[in-house]
Amino acid sequence: MTESAVAVPAARGSAVSGKPLRIAVVAAGSHIFQAAHVPALAAIGAEVVGVFDAAPGRAAAVGAAHGWPVADDLDDLLRRDADAVVVCAPHPLHREIVLRCLAAGRAVLVEKPIAPRVGEADEMAAAAAAAGRPVAVVHQHRLRDEVVAAHRLIREGGIGRIHRAVVVASYPKRSVYYTDTPWRGTWAGEGGGVLLNQGLHDIDVLVHLVGSPHRLAATMHTHVHPIQTEDTADLLLEWADGATGSVHITSAAALGRNRLEIHGSAGSLRLTAAGLEVRRAGNDFDEFAAAPGGHFDAFDVSDWRLDVPAGHGTHTDVYADFARAVAGMDEPAVSVSSARAAVEVIAAASVAAAEGRWVALPLDSAVHDAFLDAAIAAATEHPTEREVAR
Repeated sequence: MTESAVAVPAARGSAVSGKPLRIAVVAAGSHIFQAAHVPALAAIGAEVVGVFDAAPGRAAAVGAAHGWPVADDLDDLLRRDADAVVVCAPHPLHREIVLRCLAAGRAVLVEKPIAPRVGEADEMAAAAAAAGRPVAVVHQHRLRDEVVAAHRLIREGGIGRIHRAVVVASYPKRSVYYTDTPWRGTWAGEGGGVLLNQGLHDIDVLVHLVGSPHRLAATMHTHVHPIQTEDTADLLLEWADGATGSVHITSAAALGRNRLEIHGSAGSLRLTAAGLEVRRAGNDFDEFAAAPGGHFDAFDVSDWRLDVPAGHGTHTDVYADFARAVAGMDEPAVSVSSARAAVEVIAAASVAAAEGRWVALPLDSAVHDAFLDAAIAAATEHPTEREVAR
């Protein structure tokens, strides 16, 4: 599999619709918008018709820096003549903002995670369907060449019957990452910890490739950082077809290169920052096991080989895909319905860790709501030293 893994849509909006994509922006003062979205907007040749931020000074600074009009509030922003709204606000605010954008007839591109609660994602998906407007979620890793190639390899049976998946990922942080931003690492402000923030991409790619598990167990700990939520999480996963998996994600340690491995009866694949590595078997192990032969016959498996180097998977690729969806040419690569799957796994893991039991999927969203409401209430009643000092 050495050929190009993905045909990324044309980078410039004029190549899709004949005119620039007109964009309004919510939370233009956010770091992610300035670091990742601004270059992507320029790359597709979009026209920004208005920016808004809950901190007016930030919106004014962004507007002045780029010559973009500044809106007084969300209502003012939604009156602008835009094709779509980009939402970079903290995710507990996504539901309200996205619903208002859809009611105004706008398509929406919203940062990950889509929401802290599965029920909120379901509301947004239903509203998007009713409005007939696309709502795309920024899961740029799905557009990586190596992830597209891995998805195709699995679907074509290239590694046979899947029996195990393993995720190990670390996102080492200084605690100032949390203390400088009051909502981070809190149940009310973020709705989760390292799983929902940094680990969401890892969980999303895992579920994208092998599907949602049918049950899971989890442990969550706060080892290093002064936060309410977890900085380290471990999950055990089981799929309905008998496959099993494990996930370890932390912001409290540096564990080397992040990796996702999927092992099947006819080979294995590994995704890292380098790209897609594949290890192929001489024949399918299920056939090997059933065939006559000696007790100690070796099973022929190749060494790991880099099949698809890392490529694409940027915010520019997300915007190019979104422009096609707004033009009615394709469904977005990651819709709300698609993005909710990873949120559901993380919500189930939170319940499993809190209650010390296996949790089945699909998850009753009311069960997670009850957990999160209780966690918010407990954190309010018993604040950490960080909250007391604030």
